[in-house]
Amino acid sequence: MDGVHRFTCYSSFRELSSLVYGDQTSNSCIVSSIEFDKDNAFVAVAGVAKKIKVFNYSTVINSTGFTNHFPVQEMVCTAKLSSLSYNPYFKSTLASSDYEGCVCVWDTHTGTKVSRLQEHEKRVWSVVYSPSDPNLFASGSDDCSVKLWRPTQSHSCFSFPTPGNVCTVKFHPSNHYFLAYGSADHVVHYVDLRNTKESLASLRGHKKAVSYVQFISPTELVSASTDSELRLWDLNSKFCTRVYRGHVNERNFVGLSVTPHYISCGKTIVFPTSKSESVQDNDIM
Repeated sequence: MDGVHRFTCYSSFRELSSLVYGDQTSNSCIVSSIEFDKDNAFVAVAGVAKKIKVFNYSTVINSTGFTNHFPVQEMVCTAKLSSLSYNPYFKSTLASSDYEGCVCVWDTHTGTKVSRLQEHEKRVWSVVYSPSDPNLFASGSDDCSVKLWRPTQSHSCFSFPTPGNVCTVKFHPSNHYFLAYGSADHVVHYVDLRNTKESLASLRGHKKAVSYVQFISPTELVSASTDSELRLWDLNSKFCTRVYRGHVNERNFVGLSVTPHYISCGKTIVFPTSKSESVQDNDIM
């Protein structure tokens, strides 16, 4: 009965607040990434306006009817931003990636750039910290490579080639040696970083580029693709156990967020993990 209640107790979304990313000097305000810090106290927003804006989540939520929220911190960048990732242990440490192939590490408390890492030869689509190792983060790029970084080093500590452009990277939730990445070759690749020459699994089924991957549990992950499908994969059997359809892929990279029971993507469509039909379909664009 708990499962049935979980999937039938909601009938609509209620907007708590809204944030404006762009400003009067920006020709475009497309948002590429939204990330919460480890305590869900601050939310960082980045996009093509070449700025990272950090907002106090509690202030935003409790300011009913007020939309012109001011960031508590704003960092100006030199290129359009594609991805953000907060360090899972160090609250004010934030990594970013951009369209010029650069990965940066920021101190969001002071608003200063800690390091600038320029090794990728093309646009970096994704940067992510390891949940189990706060001193390790990864980036994936259009130059068909994944690179690993340590905060104490000015260059990558490891790099390996990939079969296609890398759209997304994600560490295993409890083992920093395992990493999944989605590629323009339509495949989700699951690798052991100690031996990247042979994948632990090559998960095939998508018809277009894999834009996002997210772990639901240590043995399951969800992938999103520009083919307008989401797929749930069992990493033990290496099979797709469920296909989710229902959203129209109008903007290619439409976002993907998961909990153990729900998957959210697009505009926003919410799927329960045990069903293929959406339980919510709200246009909030």
